[in-house]
Amino acid sequence: MPFSSRPSPRLPRRAVLAGAAAAVAAALPTLTGCGDSGSSGPSSSTLTAGFDNEPVTLDPALSAAISSDRNVLNLFFDALLRQRPDGTFEPALATAWEADGSAVTLTLRAGVKFHDGTPCDAEAVVFNLRRVMDPATHSTKAAALGKVKSVEAPDAKTVRITLKSPDPLLLTHLAHETGMIASPTAVEKHRADFGRRPVGTGPFTFAQWRSKVQLTAERNDAYWAKASDGSSLPKLGKVVLRFVTEAKVLRAELSTGGVQLVRALPPEEYEQLAGDRRIVIEDGGVRRAYYVALNVTKGPFKDPKVRAAFARAVDRRAVGKAAAGDQYDIEPSFATASDWFHDGSIAPLPHDPAAARKALTEAGLRGEVPITVVARRRAPDPTIAELLQSQLTEAGFAPKAEVLEFQTQLDRMKKRDFDAALLVVDIPRLDPSLSFNPYFTSHGPNNWSGLYDRALDALLAAGAGSADRPVRKKAYADAQRRIIDNNYWVFLHQAKSPLIHSSRLKGIQLDVDGQWRLAEATLGS
Repeated sequence: MPFSSRPSPRLPRRAVLAGAAAAVAAALPTLTGCGDSGSSGPSSSTLTAGFDNEPVTLDPALSAAISSDRNVLNLFFDALLRQRPDGTFEPALATAWEADGSAVTLTLRAGVKFHDGTPCDAEAVVFNLRRVMDPATHSTKAAALGKVKSVEAPDAKTVRITLKSPDPLLLTHLAHETGMIASPTAVEKHRADFGRRPVGTGPFTFAQWRSKVQLTAERNDAYWAKASDGSSLPKLGKVVLRFVTEAKVLRAELSTGGVQLVRALPPEEYEQLAGDRRIVIEDGGVRRAYYVALNVTKGPFKDPKVRAAFARAVDRRAVGKAAAGDQYDIEPSFATASDWFHDGSIAPLPHDPAAARKALTEAGLRGEVPITVVARRRAPDPTIAELLQSQLTEAGFAPKAEVLEFQTQLDRMKKRDFDAALLVVDIPRLDPSLSFNPYFTSHGPNNWSGLYDRALDALLAAGAGSADRPVRKKAYADAQRRIIDNNYWVFLHQAKSPLIHSSRLKGIQLDVDGQWRLAEATLGS
C-alpha cells in the first residue's frame, strides 16, 4: 500500500516511490507560496518579523509547540523530505527513496554540510533518528518512529530504516520535525544547551537569541539549495524575529514598517489593515482552532458528569463572535469542512446552562463549584477567558482565570497543575495523525488532559496505521466522536488566520500546514 495519504493506483510501492523520487530528484523543492522571488541573487536585506510565540527550544527532537516552532526551525534545519499539499513528496536532504513495506532506503544529497562545517552524511542522519528513538532523549517525536526497528548507514550516502511493521506515515514524519537533521557535533558539544544554539543545514545560521526580545539568523552562504534560475539562496541577508505578544503592538509595527511579517494577528487587529496597499492579507485556509483541555487526572473533571456540565456551559458561537468578529468557523473538532476526515454528524453538547447545573447536582456538587482556568497572556485569549468565566458562573461553577506567560502556562500544563486550560492549534495539518495523535494518545507529548483511554488509543492507532483512506476516515471519525462524547476537550471556534505581511516582501513559501519558508523571500524598497 502506498505511503501517500491521497488515493492512488495500486502500483507496487517500490515503483511508486522510486519513480516519484527520480522524477524530481534534480529539482529544488518548491511549496505553496505567495509572490515571486523578484531577485536573481542574494542581498543584504534584513527581514524583521513579529513573532507572538517565543520558542521554548530550537531542538527539533524536543520541540512541542507544533503550531509555531517550525516557522523558526525552518530557518536553521532541513528535513530529509518535503511534502506537497497533495500529500506527495519531493527531495530535500534525501534525493531518492525506496520502500517495500519492511524498510525504507534513502539516498542522501551529496556535498551538504552543517553550519559548523561538518558533513551531513548518512552517519549524521542515523545519529539524529536514533537520538529521537532513544528513550533517554525524551523526544516529543519518538512516537513518529515507533514502528522503526533499526536505522543503519550502509555507506556515506545511504540510510536504511528497517521497520517492525509497515508504516504508511513514515515519510510524512520524515518531512516534518522528526526528519530535521541537526549537527551531531553540535548536539554532543552543547548537549542540553543545543536548543538555544541550533546548528543544522538550513538557509540561515544562528546568530543570537535574547530571551523575550528577539532572535537573529544570518544568511548561510554555503546553503546547498538553489533557486529555479540557478541563483544562490537564501536571498535575504538576515532575519530578525522580534518576540511581541501584544497584538495591537504587532499591528502598529506592521503599519509603520517596524516589522514586515507577522506570525498571527486576531481578526479585530488585521481587519484594521484591510485596504492598506502597503499590507498583504491572504487567506490561505489556515485556521486557529481554540479549545479548552480538561484535566481528567484529578479535581472535578475526573467526573464525566462535571465535564459534561462544562461543555453545556459554554456558548461556542458567543465566544467566537467576541474573539473573532465574523472571521471564524464553527466545527466540532480540529477537522475543517474541507478535510477528508471531517464528519458532519459529530455534534458536541448544546449550550444549556440549566442542564449544566443539573449535571453538577447529579454529580453531587451543590452550590458553586470552584475551578481554575489557565490562559495565555496574548490576545484574544484573555477576552475568551473572561467570557468563559461569565458563562461558567451562570452554569454553577465558580471559575478563577489565571492569565499567564506562555512558558509558565506550558509548565503548568506539563505538570497538570490546572483544571481547565485555554489553548490554540493552527490547522489544517496535512494528515490527521499530526492533529490528533500528539494530543489524545495516552503517551502523546501534548496529552495535556492526562488521558488514558485504551479504546481511543486503538482508534488513533488504526487511523495512523492504515494506508486505506476509508479505513482511516472511519477511525478518525470514531476517535473524534469518542473525544467529544467524553468531553475530554471542549472545542471552541476556528478563527481565520491569514498570511499578513508588507507588500515589499515577496517570495514567501509555506509548508503544507502554513509555516514559513524564507529561503526565497526578498524585501524590496
